[in-house]
Amino acid sequence: ADGVRTAMLLCTSAGNDLMFDECLCEQGRNFGNKIWNAYKLVSSWKVDDTLAQNETSRIAVEWFGAAMAQTRRAMEADFTDYRISEALMQLYKLFWDDFSGWFLEMVKPPYGEGIDTQTLAQTKAIFEQLLQFLHPFMPFITEEIWQHIAPRKDGESIMTTLWPAVSD
Repeated sequence: ADGVRTAMLLCTSAGNDLMFDECLCEQGRNFGNKIWNAYKLVSSWKVDDTLAQNETSRIAVEWFGAAMAQTRRAMEADFTDYRISEALMQLYKLFWDDFSGWFLEMVKPPYGEGIDTQTLAQTKAIFEQLLQFLHPFMPFITEEIWQHIAPRKDGESIMTTLWPAVSD
């Protein structure tokens, strides 16, 4: 369902007819797989309490925070102008290119080694914010991952969380 919703939004632009293409469902499905695989990667990292955050990870967290703030501003402008598909595309690029393509590669620990506590906590916090941004577009996968990425109370749902506040 999330793949179809994503396909419908990716092929729609404000004020135009819907030019549906089944290949976009595959793109939506692939995006869902990318989100799920990013979650599996982050959840597989083991913490090494003896490590301190290295400079590369610190810079990566700072850089991604700025990229996320910029994307949030662009998305909010798109929402204001009823350009929902444009907002999704901004978020798609942020997650696929910047988060999965760059950020996770910069912070992931070397094979077989642990990650420092601070970097893992910051990465999970960023992931949670991305899930909150993605939730209006892909509600099923984001709810599932959000429930597992951190301990939750009974009845707690991503649907009732506030839009993430991102520092500028």
